[in-house]
Amino acid sequence: MKLQPVANPLDAAVFAGRAASGLSVLVHPIPGRRSVFAAFGTNFGSIDRVSGANGEPVPEGLAHFLEHKLFEDAAGDVTDRFAALGASTNAMTGFCGTTYIASTVEQPEASVDLLLDFVQDPYFTDELVAKEQGIIAQEIGMYDDDPDWRVFFELLTSLYAKHPVRDNIAGSVASIAEIDAATLRRCYDLFYHPSNMALVVSGDVQPERIAALVDADQSARGTDALPAHERLLEDEPRARVRERSELRLPVARPRLLLGVKETVLGGSPQELGRRRLATQVAIDLLFGRSTDTYRALYEDGLIDESFSASYSSEHSFGFSMIGGETDEPERLEARVREVLERARTGDFDTDGLKRTRARLTGGLLRASDSAESVSYGLLSAHFRGVAPFSALDWIQQLSADELRARLAEHLDPEALSVCVLRPEEP
Repeated sequence: MKLQPVANPLDAAVFAGRAASGLSVLVHPIPGRRSVFAAFGTNFGSIDRVSGANGEPVPEGLAHFLEHKLFEDAAGDVTDRFAALGASTNAMTGFCGTTYIASTVEQPEASVDLLLDFVQDPYFTDELVAKEQGIIAQEIGMYDDDPDWRVFFELLTSLYAKHPVRDNIAGSVASIAEIDAATLRRCYDLFYHPSNMALVVSGDVQPERIAALVDADQSARGTDALPAHERLLEDEPRARVRERSELRLPVARPRLLLGVKETVLGGSPQELGRRRLATQVAIDLLFGRSTDTYRALYEDGLIDESFSASYSSEHSFGFSMIGGETDEPERLEARVREVLERARTGDFDTDGLKRTRARLTGGLLRASDSAESVSYGLLSAHFRGVAPFSALDWIQQLSADELRARLAEHLDPEALSVCVLRPEEP
């Protein structure tokens, strides 16, 4: 495999190639950096609930279950083998992907080799699956006791009628009970194959040595005959499911979370990336900590440091989330709605755009000096089909008119829903 330099707005040293098996590899050398960080990801997450040409369903929570299960094989817990190398490992499952990581300062090539091995050599038995079901059931119980997690997914079920983004990433106790070794193997074979995966290594490494290591690993695994996974737009109504909902849990203070369902979906990777960035910037200009709105809400005692405003989107879904702990959820809701309505109709102050550009650019430049941040960023860019560090160019190209237009189409009143979490009644 020949790794080639990848042009990018940061002019960072990024090399990319594809092994004969179909596995994509990206290397970001940082000479003199002690730590090395590797991320091995698959384009398979919690929303991928249909597999194969016949549309056979994937149980809710299976991507997360697979993530857990791969850490144990016939030799035991793989984390012990990383520890013996002076390395650490972890993994995370999101809506659209699952990522396995390794971090080390001692034996980077051995750690990358072990990362490749344990992810690509699964060991499934019904006995181990039954054991894992008990562990994950306990984890689901912990999520059920987490007020922020509960109100987040309660709001997603108010926004989405059908899209699996509404479902808990870990699944439910009932859904994971459907999983057996054969189901894990079927879904592993469909989603954990080289053309649907990518390896990123960042730190004090030599690209040619990583390429040789990957070639040696992949040569024994054959050529991938399966295409990369492609997601289609879901048959999801444009409007939210319900305007409001309430939860009661054993919490000290109420929480308010207001969500806006994205109604503009699809498009090219570049269009989606620019739309994502424009919405993130616009939401930050409305509710970020340097805004007059944030200061006024804080001084009026309606919010505290838990208040946040964010936007997330992928090809088939997207949403803004605004809120936090508050003693007066109705007053806070009314104030947030006022801000959103003014922005939707064009009353949107863009005076802070220059400062936001500078802050975001500075943040990206600082992140580019972190092997961990770069690894995650390169993996995300690869699966999203955009060039590394594209956001640097997009930030400079953002205009006030683009932000106003983006808010006008995003802040559809029929796509807005509110969830209030209140303390349990005595």
